[in-house]
This record gives sequence, C-alpha cells and structure tokens, in this order.
Amino acid sequence: MKYAYTKNSIPADLFFDGHRVSCQVAVPVGGLSALLIDPLNSYLELEDAYISRINSPGEIVAHYSLAAIRKENILFLILARREDGDTTGVSTLFRPAARTAFLTVRSFELRGTVETEAQTSPRDIMIQSVGRFVPLYEATATAALFPDTTFDGSLILVNKDQVEAFCIDE
Repeated sequence: MKYAYTKNSIPADLFFDGHRVSCQVAVPVGGLSALLIDPLNSYLELEDAYISRINSPGEIVAHYSLAAIRKENILFLILARREDGDTTGVSTLFRPAARTAFLTVRSFELRGTVETEAQTSPRDIMIQSVGRFVPLYEATATAALFPDTTFDGSLILVNKDQVEAFCIDE
C-alpha cells in the first residue's frame, strides 16, 4: 500500500531483543498509527538509523541513511511526544482513567500509565486498545539484564504479541 506522506518525520527509538534503532520515521497523512496497523505492509522504512546494543546504548555500532525493519519484531517503540503516536489508546466513549501498569517483554521491564475504563483487566486493555500496539504513557523501559540501563519517553507503544506479563494497579 502506498501512503500519501506529509513532509513530517518523527524521531523514534525502536527496540528489539538486543538492539535499539534511533531513527526518523516518515509519517503518512494517517499518522504513525496508520503505518503500525496496516496489515498489508509488514515493514517500516526508517531514515537516518543509528543502531546500538542494549547493553551499551551510548555506543553506535552502525549508522545508515535508510533501513527497513519487520513490524512484528519490534518489542516496543519510544516517542518523546505523546501526540506523535497519534493514538487514543482505548476505543471507548467514556473518559479514560489513568492506571499504573507494569509490563514485561523479552529482555525488558516497562512501567508507565495506561488509560482505560475504571474496572478493566489487563486482558481487556489488550483487547480494547486499537491496533497491534498498546500505549503506555509517561513510561520507562529497563533492560532486565542491565537494570542500570533505562530508556524513557512520553509514549511507549508496546507490541501486544511480544507482551509476556501485563499488570495494573486497582
């Protein structure tokens, strides 16, 4: 599927089992969510991609002007600005309540806030959130094997297929 692109790109950090890719993502008219939920396109095209290892995030091991990655392999992605995620989180007519959440994906622990109806379970949040990624606001990711290595952002979009555990406070 071809997208009508704006001239905008947003900075993003994409996380995989052992690597982080810091890059620019060209944003189509439908926003980042249009790219992430498109079932006809398995890849994201990235610009100005810097690749680092999780255990030494300050050391760049590679830099390329163009890159492509499979969306299904993304554990999560971090955005500095919430509005860049172009997500409303839960598909509901009610004003969502903020709840503290803890998620695990391979190699990472994620902490932040989910927006949901007051009496919702983690399972319901996964089902009700729109698309392939669940939003976690004002969030921090910690490398499980390197707990001094943390990454944070206004919005972390977590790949639902990669979630091992999802916990929320009542």
